[in-house]
Amino acid sequence: MHEVTCYATPLGCEPAKLPFNYLGIPVRGNMNLKKNWRTVIERFLAKLSVWKLKTLSIGGCLTLSKAVLGNLLTYYFTLFFAPIGIINTLESIRRKFLWGTNDDGKRKVNWVSWQKLISPKKAGDLGLGSLRALN
Repeated sequence: MHEVTCYATPLGCEPAKLPFNYLGIPVRGNMNLKKNWRTVIERFLAKLSVWKLKTLSIGGCLTLSKAVLGNLLTYYFTLFFAPIGIINTLESIRRKFLWGTNDDGKRKVNWVSWQKLISPKKAGDLGLGSLRALN
């Protein structure tokens, strides 16, 4: 650590320890562990809320999911390869947001299959995109 300090001080830098944030991305020791993705999942959930689900139509929810959630994950996936468990968790959050729930907390009817939602628009589907393919 002393050697790092010797090189960092003349540059006006301060040595950091893991974990730290760089350009808004949490840099951890090992991003293959699920626990190190917790902040990403929390950020993902922060973009969603119950009021958005209740006030937006299915088209609005789809647009929000594509524009905000898709781009947020693209940002993380350019740097890290996510474990399959994290992909499954994020897909589950996206699916629950799009399908929504009734006032009594039960799931609504899924009028379109998930495969049609994630398939490309060229195939005549909705083009949400698969997180597995993106990763």
